[in-house]
Amino acid sequence: MYPDIAEHIKHLFAKIKYQYTDLDIQQALLPEKASILKNYLGTASGMWFDKNKKIFISLPGVPNEMKGLMTNSVLPKLQKSFHLPYIAHQTVQTIGMGESRVAQKIENWENELPSFIKLAYLPSYGKLRLRLTAKGQDKEYIEKMISEQVEKLHPIIGDIIIGLEEKDSLELLIQKLLVNKKQTLSTAESCTGGNIAKIITSVAGASQFFSGSVVTYSAKAKKEILKISSKTIKDYSVVSEHVVKEMAVNCKALFDTDYAIATTGNAGPTTDKTDKNVGVVFVALAAPDGVFVEEFNFGQPREKVIQRASIKGLEMLRKEILKNSSNSL
Repeated sequence: MYPDIAEHIKHLFAKIKYQYTDLDIQQALLPEKASILKNYLGTASGMWFDKNKKIFISLPGVPNEMKGLMTNSVLPKLQKSFHLPYIAHQTVQTIGMGESRVAQKIENWENELPSFIKLAYLPSYGKLRLRLTAKGQDKEYIEKMISEQVEKLHPIIGDIIIGLEEKDSLELLIQKLLVNKKQTLSTAESCTGGNIAKIITSVAGASQFFSGSVVTYSAKAKKEILKISSKTIKDYSVVSEHVVKEMAVNCKALFDTDYAIATTGNAGPTTDKTDKNVGVVFVALAAPDGVFVEEFNFGQPREKVIQRASIKGLEMLRKEILKNSSNSL
């Protein structure tokens, strides 16, 4: 029994005001030959065994506990125990262009990368990440070279680059742009079901620019909350350019914001009393100088449609803010 681990377990239970049992405390029964890696996020300790110049590491299976131990205990201990090469990563985030098209545009740049820098394409719904990985003995040189290669990307695909994943995100960029311009945003969502608002509010400090959101999923909600014309819905159906345009304009007025994003579409697997196929989405942006509507067909499955529509809405917003910023210079 490791007394300090037992006390740690008791302390964790006391924090959540939960009564521990003898079975819980038995987690402090650990092998004498192990170096114990204290788990500050849970009760199951990590263990480090070192025998005959071989290392064996045991970690708890709960993902956040395992990651915490890896970051705070395992990796620092490995770095002290072995002479390892330095590995650096920089991940460039892009939106608005598919993987094959990006690969075409950056082909020459990719072919000229130093041999110790490797490139990986990491696509996801609506986004493409370009991860550069460099390995070598000289930390300063490695970091300098990988940063130089990232800079060379900007003249080629700068219009679709959001920033580095390690410190930037689309939602954080939008926050910076709107806060700097002292402008505000609201959303009116149908097929995306509040996902755009979720992405925006994942950033601390979103209240500085984000006023609110309405999820008007049904035709009734669109009419009663956003005051969408019954005639517009009857003439064009809920999945239409006309409806999404009214949603964006009325949302902007409802929340009295500078910008409003609206979505309506068929996320699937079935369609809603409309002639539009599954995957068809209309995204609108009401801005200070007009309303912009785009139609997309994201196909299937449902999760793909929701995520890609959300990213497209934010992409349209980013472009419009940057356009207005450049016009005001």
